Amino acid sequence: MDEKARKYVEMFRQVKIASAATVDEGGHPRSRIMNIMIASDEGMYIVTSKGKPFYSQLVKTGEIALSAMCPDCQSLKFWGKVKMAEKKWVDEVFEQNPGMNEVYPGDTRYILDAFLIYQGSGEWFDLLHYPIRRESFSYGMEEERAGYMITDACTGCGACTAVCPQRCITEGTPCIINASNCLQCGACREICPADAVRSLYKSKSTQ
Repeated sequence: MDEKARKYVEMFRQVKIASAATVDEGGHPRSRIMNIMIASDEGMYIVTSKGKPFYSQLVKTGEIALSAMCPDCQSLKFWGKVKMAEKKWVDEVFEQNPGMNEVYPGDTRYILDAFLIYQGSGEWFDLLHYPIRRESFSYGMEEERAGYMITDACTGCGACTAVCPQRCITEGTPCIINASNCLQCGACREICPADAVRSLYKSKSTQ
């Protein structure tokens, strides 16, 4: 895990409380609030009990999506893959999160299993300041790309620069989008007379 990814994994741990989404047996989205229990170089550790739908969804799909709000109004989002961790990680979770002993006293903790989010891609997003700022990160896989780029089909007319809410497009031939300040709203794509704006996003089903 590189330094940038570790910074944001640690941020998830500091925020601690996150929304965790999975897909159920019928293909429907399910979400709940949970805690990031441990952040390490291997990824993020979470726990859940064997009787919960969340548990079976993690085991069956091996995937999870997280979102959290930082204290200064920046948001975090993450999509990743999970696997069950060794049982010793349950004890480690209780060591680093002593409040869990009140919820699962004594050996009742062993109804829980620990899961490691061992790879994934995410983004930090600051909507509080102008221009907005965003930064993507990943570990164990390539960063997921989103937003837009302007191809060589651009004629340099400047229509996109005028319509951009964050003024993050530099005029030229082709014009250039500053991805770190881009809202990813698509206004430039809709206005471009040369059809030179392309989406960078590829769905999981096409990767």
